[in-house]
Amino acid sequence: MRRFRLPASTLQQKTLLYATKRPYSTTPPHPTDIWQTEPKPGDTVYVGMSGGVDSSVTAHLLKSKGLNVQAIFMRNWDTRDEHGECPSEADWRDVQKVCQKLDIKCHQINLVKEYWTNVFAAALDEYSLGRTPNPDILCNQQIKFGVLMSEINKRLGSAEWFATGHYARTKRRGNQTELHKGVDDKKDQSYYLARVGSHKLNNVVFPLGSLIKNKDVRKIAKDVGLHNAEKEESMGICFVGERRRFDRFLAEYLPQTPGDIVSRDGHNLGTHQGLFSKTIGQSAGIPGWQQKWYIYNKDIATNRMLAVQDR
Repeated sequence: MRRFRLPASTLQQKTLLYATKRPYSTTPPHPTDIWQTEPKPGDTVYVGMSGGVDSSVTAHLLKSKGLNVQAIFMRNWDTRDEHGECPSEADWRDVQKVCQKLDIKCHQINLVKEYWTNVFAAALDEYSLGRTPNPDILCNQQIKFGVLMSEINKRLGSAEWFATGHYARTKRRGNQTELHKGVDDKKDQSYYLARVGSHKLNNVVFPLGSLIKNKDVRKIAKDVGLHNAEKEESMGICFVGERRRFDRFLAEYLPQTPGDIVSRDGHNLGTHQGLFSKTIGQSAGIPGWQQKWYIYNKDIATNRMLAVQDR
């Protein structure tokens, strides 16, 4: 097990791991409301690019409007996989290739230390308590729309605009910028942006907010000739990847404390390898039963997971 010491600050941050408010406004529209403020031709827009098709099309759409587009690749994790390669290295190569195709500048900003302290450590703290955080929410709040924006201003000059490939929209209501759902219900990502402050969204644009992923975005990528037009979506948490079992990954950082999995009436059904190894609603993984058992609660005091056969 890797030695890991949680910084005291994570205890203050753990409440930030959850989106406790609604991800979009339910306030009735007003005649003076303005959907997403648009940059003017010649304005500089820094685009957060990951190497995927969404951020690549975002950069293309903005450049096609006559904007000075510059790509920002944010390196958050540097641990190598079983093949000896850090996944972010392949993503960086994709970003460079797209930028060459679009003829735009690209920059890489290393935020590994900041991500470890503000996101990963805070997530581990929650897992150690048997809870299931959402690191992506905290990453958007603390890193992408926080530290990264500050670093852009410090290293590259004051940014007039910042853009990402999120499927979300913004609306100006007086002096406030509201976050709204994207048009594509299947891809809407407003939930993951729900804790980004309104003031941070004032100069942010989401060009994909009014588009449909499979109908519009991939077609645009193909028409432009982007090499990653058919690149699969990254569905895993960035610091875990998609080929690793999450519970085994966490076991490298958190102590494994086996305990019992019991039914509502206290019947012992099996064992778990640590309260972090399963989340509420997940299959308990108990063999020999025709009907599956699901975790519905965790008892930290007794280190037990409670399971039921009906959700």
